[in-house]
Amino acid sequence: MSKPVWKFPEQKSGITDYHKNPTESALESTLEIFVREVLQNANDQSNSDSPVKVTFDFTTLTGDDLNDFLKTLLWNEDGGSPSDLRWHIERAIANEQARDPGLKRFLNAFDEDELTVLTIHDEHTTGLRGSETDTDQPYASLVKDFGSTNKPGSGSSSGGSKGLGKTVLWAFSGLSTVLFNSNPDDFPDDGGDEPPRLVGRTIVPAHTDPSEDTHYTNHGWYGRNDDARIEEIGRPSSLWGDLDDAGDIADSLSVSRPTDNHGTSIGLVGFRVPGEDLDPDMDELTGAFRHASVKYFWPAMVRDDLEVHVKTPSGEHTEATFDDAPGVKPFVECYRGLFDTTNEELSGAGSLAKRNIDISIPREDPETVEDDPHDGYETALDLIVRQLSPADRSHLEDDTDDGDLEINHIARLRGAQMVVDYVDMSQAANRGNDFAAVLVGGEAQAKSGTDPSKEQAALEEFLKRSEPTQHDDWVGSNNDFLDEHYIGTITAEINALKGERLQAELTNVVQEDVNAGDDVPGMDDIAPIMDGKSTENGDSSALDWETRPGVWLDDDKWYFFARGGPSIDDHGDWTLTVELVRLDSQEHEGDLVPIDEDEFVVVDGNAEKKWIDSDGVAHIEIDAATDQIAFEGSSYEFDGLSRDPATLFEVGEATQTKIKVSAEITEGSTA
Repeated sequence: MSKPVWKFPEQKSGITDYHKNPTESALESTLEIFVREVLQNANDQSNSDSPVKVTFDFTTLTGDDLNDFLKTLLWNEDGGSPSDLRWHIERAIANEQARDPGLKRFLNAFDEDELTVLTIHDEHTTGLRGSETDTDQPYASLVKDFGSTNKPGSGSSSGGSKGLGKTVLWAFSGLSTVLFNSNPDDFPDDGGDEPPRLVGRTIVPAHTDPSEDTHYTNHGWYGRNDDARIEEIGRPSSLWGDLDDAGDIADSLSVSRPTDNHGTSIGLVGFRVPGEDLDPDMDELTGAFRHASVKYFWPAMVRDDLEVHVKTPSGEHTEATFDDAPGVKPFVECYRGLFDTTNEELSGAGSLAKRNIDISIPREDPETVEDDPHDGYETALDLIVRQLSPADRSHLEDDTDDGDLEINHIARLRGAQMVVDYVDMSQAANRGNDFAAVLVGGEAQAKSGTDPSKEQAALEEFLKRSEPTQHDDWVGSNNDFLDEHYIGTITAEINALKGERLQAELTNVVQEDVNAGDDVPGMDDIAPIMDGKSTENGDSSALDWETRPGVWLDDDKWYFFARGGPSIDDHGDWTLTVELVRLDSQEHEGDLVPIDEDEFVVVDGNAEKKWIDSDGVAHIEIDAATDQIAFEGSSYEFDGLSRDPATLFEVGEATQTKIKVSAEITEGSTA
């Protein structure tokens, strides 16, 4: 019967690659990113008709339980030697080339009296299939190989394509140590014949012994103490139930399986949220877990593909429901109408409309895509729009702390059944109906239980390849991964899915029809100008212009100029308000363009006061003795955009802008 052992492989002095911390990019991750990655990995491993069940189980160890845990983990059993995990961590935090201040902070605070372990149990999944040396099975994907992905369905609707997101597991462990206990649905030929399969891995900076005679790599393994096998594969192999009493070891390490269902339990030793309080309020923490789960995985929940549960150290057990993130409810109603909605127009509060967002998938590069590269497809994503009802507004208002779950946002998703992101499309609702919407692409467009079409499968792959490591956007610009796989137009097609193509279709759905003769509110004393043409409603203006307000783009700013004053002779004090307003492709008003306070000046006439408010709107106060002023100014520079104005409009990086000048004029003296 083999006993566990820690093994940090030795390296030659001067090898600097091992100083790189593979979790470095994950150390700035938020709790939402962590929950997204964990649930995505579990959801991708589904292996049955039953919903994947994920339980976030918090345990606070004290007394004998903690002593047993630390003894089994080989924390400090040998009194301070390379056989102990603590010995390696203490030396790792001294590495000046790869500092991990969070690791040092946690170790300094750990008094060995109390330790919180977060164990993530997933059920009805494949578990950790694969031999110790496989490169195309879940064991390699989750535990062994960073920078690769080997999920079932990888290449179609799985959540990731780069295999780096799993590093958040180590980033959220205060000791950068993660334990895996699995009941796989298939056993490798180089391990045991009975579950569980148990292995641990620590990721810390590379380090040396005090005499600097021995140098260790940045990763340590917890497993079977078998010298021959360690020599063969360079690390300890997994512990097994029939070979090593892995079940008893898992019990001591707080990662025992809750049921006999296939799946994996992942233990994060010393749970922490990077950069936050080491002793968080548990009710707030577990509430945040449920909220994040629902916010991003309601599509899987709607399809009954996923359940998420949370357990606290006190034993309280709750299941995540839509009430944990009420702002998702309008989006859920959109999604539920995906296959039943036929109307293209909204018909009132709570109604749904369905449109298509066309997309051209470029052909795959045969030099990179070896498996039957396609020649490109013309297809479309499904857009479902819901006109908000009073109940929808109430649900969104209940989520006021979440900037994504708001009015006039669109949730974008594909076959992974995870919301990629929420995009603010408020510009589309100007002078229109408020809405919530979902944009559905790829294999998510196929009904549950049916095979996707070849177009849907190709779109799924195109979208998945566009996602960054954290899978929180579809990115076309400067995306080397897409460039490696496709030949043709890439950037414009991906960018259109949250740009003018999407906005134009949304505008067509939600805008209100304005008939000739209808009053347009708020225009009585406003003379908005674009390209020198008045767009006022025909009523007499409160202002008389010698030089009408004009706006133009020069290099990387919008500039404006106007000269005028009150249209009546007998006037009192007066004020002007000057706004720059973006226009969408349908010439509907959108966001304000902030005016640069340093560039806004009154060039002629007497102004008592001028200022720019927090929204970037300019204000001028003028006394009754002044009949006319001239003013000019500019916006701030565009940030990171093309310097060529023509290119800005061509690629959709800038939209047309108009100037709006409104006046408040008091009546003159009657004396």
